[in-house]
Amino acid sequence: MLGAGILAVATLQFPGGALAERYKVTSLAPGLTPFVVNTTIARVVNTHVDGIELQVSATGTATRHMMDAATGRVDFLFGAPTINWMMVNRLGPFQHFETAPALEQNVGMIFAYQMGPYHYITRAGSGIESLADLRSRTVFAGPPGGAATEVVLRVIEQSTGITPGEMKLQAFGFDAAIQAFQDGKIDVIVLPTNLPSAAVQQFALTSRIRLLDVDLRNVTIRAETGGTANEIPPDAYGPNQVNDTATRTHGSIVNFSAGMHVPEHVVYEVTRAIWENLGDIHSAADWMPGTITPEMALSLVSGRLHPGAERYYREAGWPIPEAITFPPPG
Repeated sequence: MLGAGILAVATLQFPGGALAERYKVTSLAPGLTPFVVNTTIARVVNTHVDGIELQVSATGTATRHMMDAATGRVDFLFGAPTINWMMVNRLGPFQHFETAPALEQNVGMIFAYQMGPYHYITRAGSGIESLADLRSRTVFAGPPGGAATEVVLRVIEQSTGITPGEMKLQAFGFDAAIQAFQDGKIDVIVLPTNLPSAAVQQFALTSRIRLLDVDLRNVTIRAETGGTANEIPPDAYGPNQVNDTATRTHGSIVNFSAGMHVPEHVVYEVTRAIWENLGDIHSAADWMPGTITPEMALSLVSGRLHPGAERYYREAGWPIPEAITFPPPG
């Protein structure tokens, strides 16, 4: 394991004497969109770029990954405008970190994409038919201290009036929560992921499931921090999904980013590999062609572009919009 403050990079010796630098990539758990995106990028870079090796680790929360990238412990990461916003304003898990606003400046975006709709999932026989039925129920809203958790708890409270203290919230990571739902240990699991989600498909193979509708009329969706309104079709997961109509929910524009400590030329080569091998990226999942696109890539520049990514886009002639300014809460 790397010690604090040491960059997650090592020199590798390959057959024939070629040298490559290894960079650490963090992601959320398997079965979720960021894992597929980040592992696909790593595979493409490792195949097409000499001298750079990306190694993916799928542990921890996105907020922890952001802090680790900002302090040089990891190199590439799944990021989100919501996390930048919380750091700048010292909200949520960053409320006691005086250095959070300064650390936020140590991460630069490479490209943005839609993470997919938040799936609020229960078993059809659970007796839960709407979010209003969540009082006293065992609920996984996201990992402790995670940005997704903050979003989900706010949405539940705004749409139903149910506060976090009125539910039995489970303090798992995503991977453990997915297994716990499979084992029948929790009533509701919330997963932000593109559809069809591999994790939700697995649920529907063994159980009849219901996706809970989110009444967005009273929910604050912050477009400037990546919030979106979404729908999930009633047949997204086959005959074991019992919904008769489309399910309203919310989603998020997120991003693939790098710590500012990662050399400009490295991020340039990684960015170039992504866009010059887009067919390889798209082949990883059915939903990938509609997720990783040039049209979406710079639709929401979170904080700033990494200089290496910006150099690629300027040389390729892409129009570069202004980065968003993160508003105070309210």
